[in-house]
Amino acid sequence: MCVYNRDKALCHRLGTSNTLTLDRCVSACANIARTNRHAAQLRAEAEHLEKQAASEMVTEPLADRFRQRADTLRDLADQHHHNRIANQEKTTT
Repeated sequence: MCVYNRDKALCHRLGTSNTLTLDRCVSACANIARTNRHAAQLRAEAEHLEKQAASEMVTEPLADRFRQRADTLRDLADQHHHNRIANQEKTTT
């Protein structure tokens, strides 16, 4: 999800557009906002890619690309987990 702020948008470094450019989205952009649900979807997609890579029907170069993309997706999900802002429960004493 993009919380578009032109001053932080990395997609603008690739072109001259003054609008949101999702087809040029950069995964390290400060405008990206992920929810826990997004992170879970990234992990599910990584698992799906790993299963595809394990198929005997897939050539080794393609399997390598699937595994590399799966690793990238898991890294993004891990970053979300470590950097997320979460509500803390109040403790009663």
